[in-house]
Amino acid sequence: MTARVVHCWLVTAIGVLFVLGCSRGPSRPKTYPVTGTVTMNGQPVEGATVIFVPKSAAAGPAGSAGGTQAQGPQVATGETDAQGRYQLGTFAKGDGAIPGEYLVKVFKYPKAATPAGTGGGEEEYRPPEENAPPPPAPKNLLPEKYANENTSGLSFTVEPKSNTFDIQLTP
Repeated sequence: MTARVVHCWLVTAIGVLFVLGCSRGPSRPKTYPVTGTVTMNGQPVEGATVIFVPKSAAAGPAGSAGGTQAQGPQVATGETDAQGRYQLGTFAKGDGAIPGEYLVKVFKYPKAATPAGTGGGEEEYRPPEENAPPPPAPKNLLPEKYANENTSGLSFTVEPKSNTFDIQLTP
C-alpha cells in the first residue's frame, strides 16, 4: 500500500511540474495596436494586404534574415476590410506591432475565382494540358510602386501606444 501511495504522489508531482514548466507562453516583445485606413483616390481599398517591414531589415543585405531579431521590430501584416480599414498583427492576427521604424508596402491581387456551386473541391481539379503555357501571373490591382517597401514612399514609426496610420495611395 505504501508503494502505491508513493507512486501516486510521484505521478502527481511530475504532472504538476510538467504543467508549470509548459504553461508559460513564449517570451515575445510587447506589441501595440496599429490600425488605419487604405484609400485610393479617396475611396476605401478592400482586400489589400498591408505589410510593415522593419527599416533595419529592409536596409539589410540581400539574403539576410531580416525581421527575426528577438527584441527589435518584426514584420507585421494586415488586410483591409470593405471600408479599407486594417489592423496589424505580428505574432497573431490583430495583435499589433513592435515599436520601431517601418517601411510599408501595400498590394492587392484578385481573388481566385471558384465557379458557383462547385465549392472548389478535389473532384473539380483538372491537370494542365501537356506542354501548355503556364497561366499568367496575377496582376497587382494597385500601382506597382506600392508593392515594394523600398519604392512605396511609405514609412511610419510605431510607438508604445495605440497607433493609427492612414495610407492614401495615388495612381
